[in-house]
Amino acid sequence: MILVFGGAYQGKLEYVIGNYGVQESEIFHCDNNNEIDFSAKVVCGLEKLILNLINIGADPLEYISKNLDKIDDKIIICTDISSGVVPTDPVMRQWREAVGRCMAMLAASAERVVRIFCGIGTVLK
Repeated sequence: MILVFGGAYQGKLEYVIGNYGVQESEIFHCDNNNEIDFSAKVVCGLEKLILNLINIGADPLEYISKNLDKIDDKIIICTDISSGVVPTDPVMRQWREAVGRCMAMLAASAERVVRIFCGIGTVLK
């Protein structure tokens, strides 16, 4: 697995397309989904899936953990939402924590972790 993360609008998807030769048809966009399409090569917007899972009462960490074997050959793109002011809304705080914990679990399992800042990838692992 390759985990690509960074702030919003930093060029994560563009980096993946440019560096891994990915076609749009190979990308699953999490958007309003509560499940990952495991047939896709790239899972984009993991933070949205995590929020969707929280909103239906599911445990995102448990979902990711249960499906680690199904994503071990994927490129996972996630926006890092941990910076800035801590939200006052309890659900948004829960989301922020869940994204951080899920990214930490994915990073531990990933063969490569890349942080994107201003479109530039820095390999952390």
